[in-house]
Amino acid sequence: MSGQYEKLFQRTTAGIKPGLDVIFALLEALDNPHHNLAIIHVAGTNGKGSVCAMIESVLRASGFKTGLYTSPHLVNFSERFRINGNEVSEDKLNGYIQTLEKMADDVEASTGLRGATFFEISTAIAFQYFADEKVDVAIIETGMGGRWDATNVVIPLISVITHIDIDHTNFLGDTIEQIAAEKAGIIKPGRPAISAPQRDAAMAVLEQAGNVDEASSLVSVKRAVAHNEAGSLVYIPYQKLKIETHAQNLPPINLPLLGECQRENCGVAVAALEVFADMVGVELAFKKGLESVEWGARFQTVEKEPLIILDGAHNPSAGRALAKTLKELYPKKQIGFIFGFLNDKETVEFLREIKPRVSKAWTVGIDAPRGTTAEEAAMQCKVAQIDAEPTEASNVWNDAREWASQPNRLIVATGSLYLKQTLGL
Repeated sequence: MSGQYEKLFQRTTAGIKPGLDVIFALLEALDNPHHNLAIIHVAGTNGKGSVCAMIESVLRASGFKTGLYTSPHLVNFSERFRINGNEVSEDKLNGYIQTLEKMADDVEASTGLRGATFFEISTAIAFQYFADEKVDVAIIETGMGGRWDATNVVIPLISVITHIDIDHTNFLGDTIEQIAAEKAGIIKPGRPAISAPQRDAAMAVLEQAGNVDEASSLVSVKRAVAHNEAGSLVYIPYQKLKIETHAQNLPPINLPLLGECQRENCGVAVAALEVFADMVGVELAFKKGLESVEWGARFQTVEKEPLIILDGAHNPSAGRALAKTLKELYPKKQIGFIFGFLNDKETVEFLREIKPRVSKAWTVGIDAPRGTTAEEAAMQCKVAQIDAEPTEASNVWNDAREWASQPNRLIVATGSLYLKQTLGL
């Protein structure tokens, strides 16, 4: 990583600072670049990155110049800022970091507001970069929550809310209603909103937020509009979907993102895209875009012999989805897990969802802010009644591959998106 990034990254030590005063002031100093963007804004507990990736891929395949802002990154900070699928160059990103850091310091000095956080400056970079490059549509993923998230300064074309569950309870509340209220903060007067299927309690909160005026509407995807037709193979590269909506029947699609959760995410993305198509009067290349979508660390096959899967699941809901996907696709295989965690997640509950599929387990330390050591992760496994062996990240592959060399076995690395970098995948 560059020195400019390392300097910016030091701002993470100040922690998360909910509130919009600082990001509004910073964007005002930039002459409000977000006002020049057509935005699709996406929040949710799980699946929001995948939904963003699918929306972006379809729009790009349809001829739009797209901007995509997501977090966290898997390996390089530049991954967060993409235009037409390409990461921002290191030189250009360093220039934006340098400019925005100085401007943030000037804003702090002139206004008396607190210093801008890492995520606030990152968000301002995204808006300025996309505005400078004159993208047609920017797909913006919230960092956490919605109402007080730094991205929630926009008036989007469409708001999209993916599956809501318990996560980040120290910031968002510890009930599904409280968390839904935070996510619902991205719904804006006069703008349509799309929601994934939700628990009744969460949907009631979203519906109340969606009825802010007669021009607003909340479209609930009552069930996933995509239906799996995948066969059971040793290595499964895609799931074959037949997508039907109120407006059209799409041709069969080979979606390279696997599992029931991705069928739901696909349904949400298609619903949002149909609203967008109606708004701007275009026909979209759904098949081409969905079949070419790329989104790493989401049930991603990283090796075929032995079969190794990387999945960034890190909360109970995502753990439940991962276990369900493994049961659906590999019901008879023994599974060895490599676990690594951050210390602010509902790790034990996540592990309890995974436990029925665990035949063998190793833990590794994550070299990142809030990352746990291998020993700490093994203790969390023990609480969940999983026997896990603490192992150095540099050694774990030898142990895992040896174990998986026996017939009918596979390896899953999961527990954090940071595992991709930790394990060198």
